Amino acid sequence: MIIDLVGGGSLGLLYGGKLAAAGVHVRLWCRSAKQSEELRSKGISVVNTYGETECVAEPGTFAAGIIDDFAAHWMHEPGEWIFLMTKQKDTEEVCARSAGQLAKDKSAADQLPGVVSFQNGYGHMERLAGILPGWPLYACVTTEGAKRTAPYEVRHAGTGTTWIGVPEQQQVRAEITAYAENMVKTLQKAGFSAVLSNDIDSRIYRKLIINAVINPLTALWNIPNGELLASDKRIQVMKMLLNEALAVYEACGIPCEEDMWEQIMEVCTSTAGNTSSMLKDVQAGVTTEVDWINGSIAALAEKAGMHAVAHELLTGLIKGLTIREV
Repeated sequence: MIIDLVGGGSLGLLYGGKLAAAGVHVRLWCRSAKQSEELRSKGISVVNTYGETECVAEPGTFAAGIIDDFAAHWMHEPGEWIFLMTKQKDTEEVCARSAGQLAKDKSAADQLPGVVSFQNGYGHMERLAGILPGWPLYACVTTEGAKRTAPYEVRHAGTGTTWIGVPEQQQVRAEITAYAENMVKTLQKAGFSAVLSNDIDSRIYRKLIINAVINPLTALWNIPNGELLASDKRIQVMKMLLNEALAVYEACGIPCEEDMWEQIMEVCTSTAGNTSSMLKDVQAGVTTEVDWINGSIAALAEKAGMHAVAHELLTGLIKGLTIREV
């Protein structure tokens, strides 16, 4: 099995490193030639929260290149799976530059790989289907924690579960889901707690609501996840965002678990020292994923003929923190 991982960020390095260390044929595609060169010369190091080595993918045990070379390489040596591991805001552009080039080549139609989208937020699967019409598309929801500490090193900040499944709107054949069984077993072989989910949509909506409550507030207040629970005022704002999102879900007919507040508190506690990806983006002065998280809640509300005022406001506040988002 050949797995192409598109994106050399934290998740790309985590999954690529552990898969390659387990003997899986991995190809990692990066934005920059500099990173791909470092990966080829230094390998991938996965360390734990204490900085101790968890595993190492030695140079030569995997391939690394730039995204723009992906299609030509794939046509020469086709792979079975493509993992899209960039941030939500970059997904369409990167997909068009990689797998999207294969979609334009009719000679690749008989050997289409499965594509797994690791993005947060909502709405990206429909956009990917527009770029890759007729392809076997899978959504992934993971609670693995990772932070890239160098172009060739990633810190495994927390062990979680990886759910993979076919969203309902994809309307693909049942055998497409069965096709993913070997891939999930390969992830398990590499040490991941991977599950083939028959209800990935509920996982997507669950993670969306958790991210919509936690991430923007940590970015706005410049605090790690655990500090959200440090004061009653912060908790009140969190509950306001949660209740508004739950009202939107109910109006849209989206089922949601009754213990969402307890789940949010558990995430804040278990990742207390973590810096959310949205806060990292704000600190770096780059575009965040707020449009695809809180903006998605607001968009769902609009479809239901209502307004998610708090989520709309928070989307604007976060976008106003960086010049590039204004």
